[in-house]
Amino acid sequence: MTAAPVIRKGAALAAALLVLILAVLGGAVLSALSTLPDPLFAADYSTVVLDENGAILRVFLNSQEQLILPDDGRPIPPKLQAAVITYEDKRFERHWGVDPLAVMRALYQNIRHRDRISGASTITMQVARLMRPKERTVKNKLLEMFQALAIELRYRKDEILKFYLVHAPYGGNIIGYRTAALRYFGKEPEKLSWAEAATLAVLPNNPANISPSQNPERLRDKRDNLLRTLHEAGYIDTETYTLALAEPVPQGQHPFPLSAPHLAERLARNSDDSIIHTTISKDIQDQAALLLKNHIAALERFGVENGAVLITETATGEVKAYVASHDYFDSERAGMIDGVQMKRSSGSILKPFLYALAIDQGLIIPESVLPDIPTSYSGFTPHNADGTFSGVVRAREALVRSLNAPAVHLLSLYGVDKFYHFLREAGVQLQRQPHEYGLSLVLGSSESSLWELSCLYRGLGTFGRAWDISVLKDRKPEQTQPLISIGAAYLVLDILKDVRRPGLESQWQAYGSSLPIAWKTGTSYGSRDAWAVGVTPQWTIAVWVGNFSGGSIPGLTGVDSAAPLLFQLLNRLPKNPYQTWFSRPDDDLMDVAVSPVTGYRLQGTALETVPAAAPASAKPLRYSPYERTLFVTLDEGMMVCSLCWNRQDLKTVQKVIYPLEVARYLGGAPGQYILPPHNPDCPALKAENPITVVYPQPSSLLFIPRGTDGEYQRVKLEALHANPGKRLFWYIDDAYLGQTQGSHHQLVSLENGWHRLYLVDEDGYTRNVSFRTERR
Repeated sequence: MTAAPVIRKGAALAAALLVLILAVLGGAVLSALSTLPDPLFAADYSTVVLDENGAILRVFLNSQEQLILPDDGRPIPPKLQAAVITYEDKRFERHWGVDPLAVMRALYQNIRHRDRISGASTITMQVARLMRPKERTVKNKLLEMFQALAIELRYRKDEILKFYLVHAPYGGNIIGYRTAALRYFGKEPEKLSWAEAATLAVLPNNPANISPSQNPERLRDKRDNLLRTLHEAGYIDTETYTLALAEPVPQGQHPFPLSAPHLAERLARNSDDSIIHTTISKDIQDQAALLLKNHIAALERFGVENGAVLITETATGEVKAYVASHDYFDSERAGMIDGVQMKRSSGSILKPFLYALAIDQGLIIPESVLPDIPTSYSGFTPHNADGTFSGVVRAREALVRSLNAPAVHLLSLYGVDKFYHFLREAGVQLQRQPHEYGLSLVLGSSESSLWELSCLYRGLGTFGRAWDISVLKDRKPEQTQPLISIGAAYLVLDILKDVRRPGLESQWQAYGSSLPIAWKTGTSYGSRDAWAVGVTPQWTIAVWVGNFSGGSIPGLTGVDSAAPLLFQLLNRLPKNPYQTWFSRPDDDLMDVAVSPVTGYRLQGTALETVPAAAPASAKPLRYSPYERTLFVTLDEGMMVCSLCWNRQDLKTVQKVIYPLEVARYLGGAPGQYILPPHNPDCPALKAENPITVVYPQPSSLLFIPRGTDGEYQRVKLEALHANPGKRLFWYIDDAYLGQTQGSHHQLVSLENGWHRLYLVDEDGYTRNVSFRTERR
């Protein structure tokens, strides 16, 4: 009768003891839970730079010199998940972080063998150990158990498995399953075979002793044992099992890709993100890099060592290829320099934008003529590259031929300050003030980078609406205020389409696969830099060729050295057959009536004109500075006025009158483009001064160099007379030099300082110019 109370008392004590144990365990778990770091692992990952489709461009070591790819959210592949759980923790899905059966088995085996045979660590316990690496002791094992229980309370099973696989060691400095898959097998985890998945499952267990490089045979044994277990468990069939056993274990490691290394380095240095998504297309990047490397190799014999390429989608502004040098690892030729961001003299590459701005200002249209003569602007006298002058040239031809003299004349009309501020607004970082560049700004006295030029030409290709490009996928180029009109942009693009292509490309229209491109080249002063930039509705391509070290390269030109690579790139890029050329913006183009001779508007309604396109939003095209309405005798031999005309010998004519310095370069009959003399019997004769000083210009500064004999050279003074038969009498500083007839020039030795040139003809007309000289 007394047994029941004893039993009830024992049960009560057991229950109390169980409650106490549970309370202690619960308290320990709650304590572990409260001390769990959040996040579990410090964000010390390798920085990974990706292309537009997620392909790796470059991977950097973390602060511990490890390769550990950050979790990018992809799920664990089923093969790898099955292999890891089967090998490490068969009851992973059923326990709460600690597997009691595994613990009891481990205790039995360790006591029986009096050695550590099994650790009974679950995947969750291994996460606890990886989270904060600890020495393997009984105390730390208990701590890992409590932390494992706490981790299970806070995270889902799939999250815990991901923690383990992302942070597990795989030998050497390889951390994480994706890093291991790429390094050992050269493929993403989703593409692993069963044999490869089994290899990754067994590696973290003892990576130092069973790594592919240290003990490949032991690694193979462990892998094959796991494959057999997977086969027996029904994960793989017999055929798959047999084929998996035949696969070799990895030999060595696959290097990570190294595409766009300069860009990746710059982005990683300036970002705190572990994963950097770019707009780069790895396929286009690698192809452009190979073409550049081969191109520079072909130019080596001419002294060219370096080059760079930037390829951008015109519509989006997304950079698809960023090739900053011919070879990142070529230390002898400074291959690690970023040639895309490097600032160098731009040569003539800026001319198209001046023409577009001048069109919007109403200064010209493509059909307008510009003077093409050697003109001195305060001592600066631009010459064309071929050393010849045409007198006048259409704006279209001047830009197609990249003539310097007309471009400088156009800049003098438009204004250096206005052109300077346009460049600044379009993204060009100019280092000096406008007056320091002067009129040579349009010829390359400023420095530009390949990046800035790509922005400019992409702006032209977007009809003046967008002057920015980007390499980051989450950063869209900003839309800005239009800097040139749609119509002006189209007209300039249409001109640049006609620039003659180099070599075989000159016959591009004969090939059905070739597409039109608006393009321009530039060669810096001293042949140090060669540029070629082109734009289509789909692509903006920019090329630089030269030497990072600077220095002149004989024979280097944009046409011969950079343009061939531009067209190689264009021919390899994907093409949209439905967008071969820019659509004509009819809403912003209108026809204006212009002179068929000079391409400017004429004053008067009865004059002969032809239609020409001009932007509807531009300022009205200026009236012709060359056409004049004259009252002349019937034979057009003399001009007359109301004080001297004879009504029976009078007619009105419209005539093109060019300055003497222009007319001397033009063909045709003598006097065709100059004013006829005024009637000498006119009582109020006020004929225009027939004398023009060609050189020097008023207030100019002339530098006098030494000749090969060491003596200072003489200065050639030059003038023109409207009547070739008239004599000119020359004076310098009131000293008589002599007379000339027909061809008017004098050679004179001058000291430093100010001088006055005085000219007089036999009819009494005079002209004088003051200038300064400085001996060098």
